[in-house]
Amino acid sequence: MSDVTDGTSLFTLFLTAAALIAVPSIILASKKRQDEQTEEKDASKDEGGMNDDGGLTDMKAVSAKISVLLDNARNKFEDEYMDLKLRVTIPALLQLVIQAEEKTPSDQEFSRDVLYNKTGKASEVKGKELENLDQCLSFAEWAYEPSTKELEKSLGSCGYSLLKHEKVEEAGLVGYYIAIDPEKKTAIIGIKGTSSLSDMLTDCCAATTKQTLDHSFVANDDSLKEISAHEGILISSNALAKSLEPFIKHLFLPLNYRLLLCGHSLGAGAAGLTGVLLRSQYPELIKKNSLEVISFASPPVLNHKAALACLPFTTSVVNNSDCVTRASLNNVEVLFKILQDIQTKLVEAGMDPVDRKSTSAYLSKIKSGKSGEMLMSTEEGFDVIGKAQKGVSIDDPDHLYVPGKVILLYRKWQDRKKRREELEAMEQAAKDKGEKFVEEEAVKEQEPLPVFCVRTDGVADPLRLIEIDSDMVMDHLTGSYHTMVDGLK
Repeated sequence: MSDVTDGTSLFTLFLTAAALIAVPSIILASKKRQDEQTEEKDASKDEGGMNDDGGLTDMKAVSAKISVLLDNARNKFEDEYMDLKLRVTIPALLQLVIQAEEKTPSDQEFSRDVLYNKTGKASEVKGKELENLDQCLSFAEWAYEPSTKELEKSLGSCGYSLLKHEKVEEAGLVGYYIAIDPEKKTAIIGIKGTSSLSDMLTDCCAATTKQTLDHSFVANDDSLKEISAHEGILISSNALAKSLEPFIKHLFLPLNYRLLLCGHSLGAGAAGLTGVLLRSQYPELIKKNSLEVISFASPPVLNHKAALACLPFTTSVVNNSDCVTRASLNNVEVLFKILQDIQTKLVEAGMDPVDRKSTSAYLSKIKSGKSGEMLMSTEEGFDVIGKAQKGVSIDDPDHLYVPGKVILLYRKWQDRKKRREELEAMEQAAKDKGEKFVEEEAVKEQEPLPVFCVRTDGVADPLRLIEIDSDMVMDHLTGSYHTMVDGLK
């Protein structure tokens, strides 16, 4: 590979490391005592920081809710993981992941690919289902469109008329549009994902909160009248459900319209929770089975039981190592347990940097990069992952999951390595001939790597860990989702 490519990969690695260091460090670095937090929240309420409806309409409210999240995380993790050295173990983990891919021969099935394949039912998405998935991804993407005129044009191209386009820039609210096709008797609610600071603040209010529903959102099961959910997105979803009320009561229900909720990222999480709220508020939607949610890149937003109860009406599409779909407190704890085992291995090998000798050994280990000796074998590494996942309760009240049926799209690391070896061979051949090799052009001439699909749910093993991969951020983007859905065709 070229020096430029190696530099880019290294830069991506450093960005990944920085992100992984920053989030847990923030959680563990909160030093305020519980009584100070309580006084601060009370002061915010006295000064009018909180809305009567628990909203997020000003920075005091947002700050108070984020403070609660950090305090909950500190209380949950601080004692057990107080001795965990993040700045030591995270580089060791990153090196181990890179080595696992590097040292596995390309003619051998990768353990990561096995983990994905065995997590559910391997299946094709084709025909009308694939066409519907492709169109719903466009519906979700169009929710980001700031121009009402352009949105009308896009919707009109597939037979829908725009009824409402709500553009908001306020924490605790989400932008959305409503469009209808009178011939199909279908109404689309497209919900915008994260695209502004206010959206990011909604995302950050990620503490788990409970809500008692009007009715159970599942027929014949009163145990589902209460849910635990992502606080910020639940606040947004309640506001959205309220704003949809006149359309549902006076238009969609009387005319027997089918409701289709679509969204990406924050919009996907809001679509999932709004679907739950609407089914609870309008039991007729359950009786007629006339509400469906199809979302892309949803963050974990519902407790275990509620997430699985969404299977009949919610489909969540997850792309590869998309980091947002794994962004949960439970996965942070799984990560910490993995890092604990790595720290133990470093101590046993005399590479825990506590003095000059051990520090030198540790630095030499990290400096050896992908070619150095592995701290543990790939098989041991996946055993550590399995042990860590078993050690974190699925039913912990603070733990949230991606709702409904999950269509997990992925490309095999084995195929990725084969492709990299092909490009390296092409580069060497060009060098031997004295010709210039442009990797970007060579990649364009290659056939896209095959896309595989597994049908599973939000509690599947690949979603119960933060997958360390150079594409974990890029996999979240709508463009990457389009590429993967196109790869199914």
